Amino acid sequence: MKRIILAAAAAILPALCANAATIVMEDFESYADDAALAGVWSLGDGSLDNVLANPGQSLYHPGTGASFSGGNTNSISFAEVAPGPGEKLIFSADIYDNGASANKRTTAGLRKAAGANIIELGMYNSPAHYAYRSILFGPGDPSWVAFSNIVDDDGMPIDNEPIAGWHRFSAVISETNIDFSLDLNADGVINATASVAIAPVDPGFDIIRLGGPSDLSSGGGGVNIDNVSLVRTPEPNAIGLALVLGSCGVLRRRKAA
Repeated sequence: MKRIILAAAAAILPALCANAATIVMEDFESYADDAALAGVWSLGDGSLDNVLANPGQSLYHPGTGASFSGGNTNSISFAEVAPGPGEKLIFSADIYDNGASANKRTTAGLRKAAGANIIELGMYNSPAHYAYRSILFGPGDPSWVAFSNIVDDDGMPIDNEPIAGWHRFSAVISETNIDFSLDLNADGVINATASVAIAPVDPGFDIIRLGGPSDLSSGGGGVNIDNVSLVRTPEPNAIGLALVLGSCGVLRRRKAA
């Protein structure tokens, strides 16, 4: 089944990605040092890591810092974007879990800087462990929710507990839904999904933040984050949404390899 999924992705993703509008596509490979990183991902306590990455370089955020209890998040701003009719925003990031603690609070967040519309992907300790968050979209916002019914790459159920490795978290945002997915080991096999119905008054986003959500501290330590992407794409019709999450970045890395 894994080979079938990946083969299907290879066949259809080039056309889909060609029609996607890239808002952010960040693999952290272009930065010579932390000063160069800070020139793009501003105000953060994160730093470049050229040892642990997926592959090359990644951003390491310690989960603590001098300015806030959780440390300043690293952020990047862009012109406000929102999914139009028949469109989707696909937000994705690879996050490394060292498997040592379920007390991590470290995420990749897509937001509107004015305070409305927050989507977070990553690790949270209440509920633990791999989780997603969506708030300020209207009635019924769930805030933090742990991924449930997680299965391993062979389809066997597993607990929502720390698993060492790079994991891809994704959110597909339409005018009416946010579809979340978790890809353990970032290998193209989706291990858990969830969907949240939304009715946003203002559907826009204009900033990505990496680190502690709302600058919260992470008692379980920091994380590495790589391959952060935000693209706007036409409705992918019958293509499984979980198949395409984060894949434009994967294709780009393979072509550059």
